[in-house]
Amino acid sequence: TLFVVVSKTFSTLETMSNAAAARRWLTDALGEDAVPHHFAAVSTNVERVGAFGIVPESTFGFWEWVGGRYSVGSAVGLAVMAAIGRDRFAEFLDGFRKLDNHFRSVPLESNAPVLLGLLGVWYASFFGADSRAVLPYTHDLARFPAYLQQLTMESNGKSIRADGNPVETGTGEVFWGEPGTNGQHAFHQLLHQGTRLIPVDFIGFAQPTDDLPTLDGAGSMHGVLVANMLAQSKVLAFGKTSAEVLADGTPPELVPHKVMPGNRPSTTILGTKLTPSTLGQLIALYEHQVFVQGVVWGIDSFDQWGVELGKVSALELGPALWDPDRPVSAGDSSTDGLIRAYRLARGERNCLT
Repeated sequence: TLFVVVSKTFSTLETMSNAAAARRWLTDALGEDAVPHHFAAVSTNVERVGAFGIVPESTFGFWEWVGGRYSVGSAVGLAVMAAIGRDRFAEFLDGFRKLDNHFRSVPLESNAPVLLGLLGVWYASFFGADSRAVLPYTHDLARFPAYLQQLTMESNGKSIRADGNPVETGTGEVFWGEPGTNGQHAFHQLLHQGTRLIPVDFIGFAQPTDDLPTLDGAGSMHGVLVANMLAQSKVLAFGKTSAEVLADGTPPELVPHKVMPGNRPSTTILGTKLTPSTLGQLIALYEHQVFVQGVVWGIDSFDQWGVELGKVSALELGPALWDPDRPVSAGDSSTDGLIRAYRLARGERNCLT
């Protein structure tokens, strides 16, 4: 068993709590001498890594300026390389390089990250679109919208410009999404006929990673999937008029309910096939989009002080949760009440102080 502990500072509470639990499990069975043989670290803090018991030969460093949400292409991706192999990881990195070169060299009017970033600014800042849905039509990217949530919202969820002044427009879209056909049976109703403007990014591929025949045995299930994706983008764009609904033989009283207004924005990203290289390109596409939006909004896309404050507050509140003899005094009545409720639910009776 090999544990890879990834922590830039080697002090992140959640990461190090899990690492300590794994270490105890190992040493209880094999003793302290087993730690160097079963642990590797990816970190910039070699002193703390050494204190944990991990030897320098099993420590992988990276640059101090690399933020966590931008780090999968660095040594932080060690676990990814272990899972897919060195050659495939090299393809993954090459995908990043291809998109980096595209962003650096292609004119603005044809530059994919620039266009995607400007579209986001256009709808968020000028049309009041608070969120963007990312809908991959492949289950292999089921967690990609969640990955983008940290990348985009931790980077551009800011209300102060880099010069210290408040922003004067909306920033930081709320990213969310689900794999294609799952979403069609969940929230696409709101996308098509709801009162909120929600731009959509569709992600699909021409060639499947695997495929099955359709119900009649003659067609391609992947083809059905792509047809659904294209149908969604078409209906969002062009909708369906009352005249078209009537022409279908719809009873007059149902016509207003079946009209689709259209003019709902979407972007379709169509790749040849999902490979490590195309995944690297996708990640880099959204990384550079984040940078473009940060420049336009005048904010620093590379800090996260809101996250840092949450970590500090968690360290301060922790002892009140796991020490029943500690007085409940978090500094505000709301948090104090929640701590008392937590202690009661845990069966700890010292809740009235």
